[in-house]
Amino acid sequence: MKHNRSRFPRLFRSVDIENERRTSGIEFFSAQEEVNRWLFDFLKTYLYALHSGTLSNADVKANSFHAMTSINHPVISKPLISFQIENGLAKIENSYVYAQVDYAGADYYINLLRMNHEIEGIVHEIIVVGTSAEAKRPDALRDILINEAINNSMYRGKILRVLEAPNVADDEDPDNLEVEIAKNLEKSSLSEVFLPENVTKELCKFIECAGRYKELKLSLRYLLSGPPGTAKTQIIRAIAQACQGKATIILASGGDSRLNMLFSFANIFSPAILCIDDIDLVVGERTQTCNKNILGTFLQKLDGFVQNNVFVLATTNDKNMVDMAASRPGRFDHVIDVGALEPRNYLDLVKRCTKDSEIVTLFEDRDILALLKDKEIVGAFLTNLVKQAVISKITNGKEGLSKKELLGIINSTYRGFYQAPSKAGLGFTQGAFPGGASVINHDE
Repeated sequence: MKHNRSRFPRLFRSVDIENERRTSGIEFFSAQEEVNRWLFDFLKTYLYALHSGTLSNADVKANSFHAMTSINHPVISKPLISFQIENGLAKIENSYVYAQVDYAGADYYINLLRMNHEIEGIVHEIIVVGTSAEAKRPDALRDILINEAINNSMYRGKILRVLEAPNVADDEDPDNLEVEIAKNLEKSSLSEVFLPENVTKELCKFIECAGRYKELKLSLRYLLSGPPGTAKTQIIRAIAQACQGKATIILASGGDSRLNMLFSFANIFSPAILCIDDIDLVVGERTQTCNKNILGTFLQKLDGFVQNNVFVLATTNDKNMVDMAASRPGRFDHVIDVGALEPRNYLDLVKRCTKDSEIVTLFEDRDILALLKDKEIVGAFLTNLVKQAVISKITNGKEGLSKKELLGIINSTYRGFYQAPSKAGLGFTQGAFPGGASVINHDE
């Protein structure tokens, strides 16, 4: 067999072979792929699940499954299982796995090999070899195994969180990317986010397209832009939970610049939604601190000339901070402005944050509502105000909370977050600490 060792930016490299070997007049056919580490693990898990009966496939039957200690010590052994997940699928740790498979009435051997190549380093391969006269479609069997291994993997349809690894260089190969299944996420839905009707409609369209991807074959890329506290993260969480089971959702932390890895990993699954918080930290305005190589990678990934089936959901505090080439039409399908909370939603949010009727009544006061409207507050700010009011009521040493006290909380909290520190701020006495956090004065 000929091994092509050059690297390509693909999910796996095909060395499509219908390699004929003549032995005693019988033609034997084989097919081979180099795959990434993720797919290598998925294949081992899937073949073992077929053999153990955890999974079944009407077209493929795994009659045997063995592992080998190493190339240097070629001793056949039982597979080494590191753990099993809830549905019974097992992670196989062996680097060399062999299975005998029946497919379409013919016999095949499946070899999964992890090898240390002298030039390229660690490579992973699947080799399918026909072992009977009827076994003439190893390429078809290989493709079935790859697709089913992905479709039955423990990560498909889940919400995944990318683990940070600042010292790992970006690469088209996602082998060094580490993820975990996001658990105990706070429940959220778009109905709980106070948004204009047109924005909600656009986000629902995104969810529907992800759920109907097999039918539509079209992906969407949205950029959410708005000041801190405008529920952008909550929107992503709501979309992720709405799409769970229909798509694989990948949550990347703000500033993670391993774009090649992220997109290569996302491309394993179909469909996948790649969520990137604070995208301006990665592809900001090129005249500022933007890394032009990273920007170039991002432009290529979103370019219409490169077919890409990954949905993208990105956020920024200011769309003007994102490089114009990255945010132009064709790379993003929609830039959605998420603004301040509408005044008509103030009381609804207060009632969601607390069941204390006295606190709710205070926020129903016309002067309080007028002050909040004048300051054009965001949802996170109002949530914080309710928290501060509840705490003050408990700790102020008297029964209840007065209107004057609530007005003081609003003014001091607003000054601390949004007003520039005064020149006397270094003294800690005239209104502000260095960095913008103000001295609290409830007498205002």
